[in-house]
Amino acid sequence: MPLPGWPGSDSRAKTRPDPPPYRTPASIPPDVARRRLLAALACLPLARGGSEAWAADAAIHMLVGYGAGGGADHIARLLADSLTGDGVLTLVENRPGAAGQVALNEVVRAGPQRQTLLLGTVGSVSISPLLPNPNAQAGSAPGMASRAAGGAPRVDGGAVALPGAPGGPRVPPALQPIAVVASTPHVLLIGGDGARFGSGDAIAALRARLAQARQQPGELAYASLGIHSSAHLVGELMCHEAGVTMTHIPYPGSARALIDLQGGHVTMLVSTLQASLPLMRQGRVRALAVTGRTRSPLAPATPTFAEAGIDGMWQDAWYGVLAAPSVTRAQCAALSRRFQRLLLDAALQRRLGQDGAEPLGLTGARAIDYLDRQREIWRQAVALVSHRIA
Repeated sequence: MPLPGWPGSDSRAKTRPDPPPYRTPASIPPDVARRRLLAALACLPLARGGSEAWAADAAIHMLVGYGAGGGADHIARLLADSLTGDGVLTLVENRPGAAGQVALNEVVRAGPQRQTLLLGTVGSVSISPLLPNPNAQAGSAPGMASRAAGGAPRVDGGAVALPGAPGGPRVPPALQPIAVVASTPHVLLIGGDGARFGSGDAIAALRARLAQARQQPGELAYASLGIHSSAHLVGELMCHEAGVTMTHIPYPGSARALIDLQGGHVTMLVSTLQASLPLMRQGRVRALAVTGRTRSPLAPATPTFAEAGIDGMWQDAWYGVLAAPSVTRAQCAALSRRFQRLLLDAALQRRLGQDGAEPLGLTGARAIDYLDRQREIWRQAVALVSHRIA
């Protein structure tokens, strides 16, 4: 479903550029119009570089909803390095917890005096608004777009608890997409030496574990990157499609989960390929299957779930940059232009690809279209497993 109120969400944006943000009605006196034009031209040097619409001498704070060392954290630090190298000091701050909602909530509450961005993920932005919210206020519609005062476009990104009212009413915050940076498949991992672990071995091992789960419902466990994270939903989709029941063990991110998988504290882990690929290449973990209709070119020896007889497993994770509601439309446009330019950099694209992420570099209408499609993909997934994750 298109996101109303955001430039590029209608069909016209696909065929011609967005209209200028400001128009001069014919009724405005010529001298007033001239003064406004001169004021706009005076601002051009600030907007030309991208994020100079924000204070050029202040740092950007990029919040990540997962722990240091994980996949989302690594993407954020790649972006921070690029922004800093482009003349905008950018600091990464980790706020793990609640499948990214802790960081999201802080960004939503950020005032204009602090230049704050969110490294958004599929779990906090695409999935959370789709989950049942018994405390939602009547008439609210999480996951929909709206317009704040002044007509600035907003995209809701999950419910946020009202300050001072733990467990009380919740309202949908309005996040503003700046760029969709990259996507990556999910992967099912087990511990052990993966140096000589081929596709046939992976399919046999996955089928054996599913057979064990059928014989012993609930006895087998898998870990994920947090309750209601995309990895959690992928794990439950696997169980749904295979007709089995497993116990879910949530972690606050991939870094600690991968350590425990290597140490034998958990036997299976659903993670992202981007977070897991270094250990896979080193042979320190074994990959049983990846999501997707075809194998990932970054892990060509790892079969898809479909090859093991489990259909419907093609959901990717994504990483993007979103701004707080307090950021103006002009500032968002300047940030989008800067990210659009930075994400075309071949070195950054190469680093993303080496880490298991597919560079996307989407801004404006293309970013909104992508987020629309992702919301529908995950809406279908939530409908299938909502009884398992309640």
